[in-house]
Amino acid sequence: MVVWAWRGSGIDIAALAKSGPQISSFLDRMLPPDLTWNQTEARPFDPPLRLAGTAVAITLQISLMGTVLGTVFALLLGFAASENLTPHWVHHSVKIGLAVIRSVPVIVLALLFVGALGLGAFPGVLAIAIHSIGMLGKLFAEECECVDPGIWEAMDSAGANWPQKVRYAIWPQVAPQIYSLTLFRFDMNIRDSAVLGLVGVAGLGLWIENYRRAFDYASVATMVGVTMLVVLAIEQTSIQIRRYLK
Repeated sequence: MVVWAWRGSGIDIAALAKSGPQISSFLDRMLPPDLTWNQTEARPFDPPLRLAGTAVAITLQISLMGTVLGTVFALLLGFAASENLTPHWVHHSVKIGLAVIRSVPVIVLALLFVGALGLGAFPGVLAIAIHSIGMLGKLFAEECECVDPGIWEAMDSAGANWPQKVRYAIWPQVAPQIYSLTLFRFDMNIRDSAVLGLVGVAGLGLWIENYRRAFDYASVATMVGVTMLVVLAIEQTSIQIRRYLK
């Protein structure tokens, strides 16, 4: 399978070795990043540093709301998709639905909602949320399927109803993993929300695309650097939270 993939993906080590001048030319256009603050008449947009704060805030808002909405629905569907919690016809149908949802690329979802709702942050929130449902729902269901069945069986024999068994038999066992997976998905959604700027979703990605279209590669480099700093900050915060959860 690896040989088949190697041949089909067109990997060419010789071409890569000769690509140094093209890479250097691209980096020369981007470096050094534009760190100016004042606007000039020759520039079509404001300097990136003056826009970075607003762009970062919008990107974080899109990622946070998309993750929250996606997690709420993924949690409900994850319980329904767990084969040890629901009948076969229920969990099998829900798993198929989750697979269909996550098979649609997030950028296609963004295009759909941009076309329906117009430019802005809201289409990005919906795209991030729906894509998160498909992935987190699958992961949550798998966590539920790996729990110790003894507590569930004991509560079942004591006459507990389904919500009570989920609350007291399943949730205490899966809660740390669900928190960790949600934080990891939030980290991914920040990257995705930046990419969605290519199709008109507000945030860092939109300004990266605007500067690219204006051939202002120094400003592109600045916005890419800001995106990297945001991702690194979120990553370090997530690491500390996951350590606390353990």
